[in-house]
Amino acid sequence: MIFAHIFLHSASATNDYLVGFLLCIIPFILGWLAAYAYYKVGALREDNAALTAKVNDQTNEITQLRMRISALEADVETRDKQLHKVKDDLIMCESERNALREQVGDKAGAKAGGAKTVAAAAPKTITFNGTKYKWDDLKIVEGIGPKIAEMLNNAGITTWAQLAVTSPYQLREILDAGGPQYNVAVPDSWPHQADLADKEDWDGLKKLQEELTGGRAE
Repeated sequence: MIFAHIFLHSASATNDYLVGFLLCIIPFILGWLAAYAYYKVGALREDNAALTAKVNDQTNEITQLRMRISALEADVETRDKQLHKVKDDLIMCESERNALREQVGDKAGAKAGGAKTVAAAAPKTITFNGTKYKWDDLKIVEGIGPKIAEMLNNAGITTWAQLAVTSPYQLREILDAGGPQYNVAVPDSWPHQADLADKEDWDGLKKLQEELTGGRAE
């Protein structure tokens, strides 16, 4: 009986110690878990704040880049319009110059008596860069082949003088009407080339064509 009593007393004491230990360790564990959770939440908040700041910086940079692109596009458009206007003015000036040149030639012929022509008749053919061309053959212009020459003739452009006073935009319209296969043709220099040919400036025409590829400056 005494042994059983001692055993029961010992078991009860052990249970008390275990309960006391658990009552002490559980709050510690819960406190540690709470502290760890708080730390992790704080770290996540800091990371989120850093990422938010980075996103805001990139958003501002993107906005600035878009504004810069818009400004550059507007500047390019303005310069393109100015370039087109200058080219049109150049064509008009060349046309007026040619008209005045004809008037001066007619007056000089009249003063000479009117019996003789102002200038000698244009030769029927010309050899240029080793190739023989008929006078006013549009194919002498770099970038113009037989098909394009035929299209220009059908549009009423049959001489170098006529081509010289035709704007590149009118030429572009003629080419576009011929189909997409003529999109690669660049008529920007054709009036200038034709003007040099009409003035018989063969050296100038040769020099210009050496700088061109298909009618486009390299």
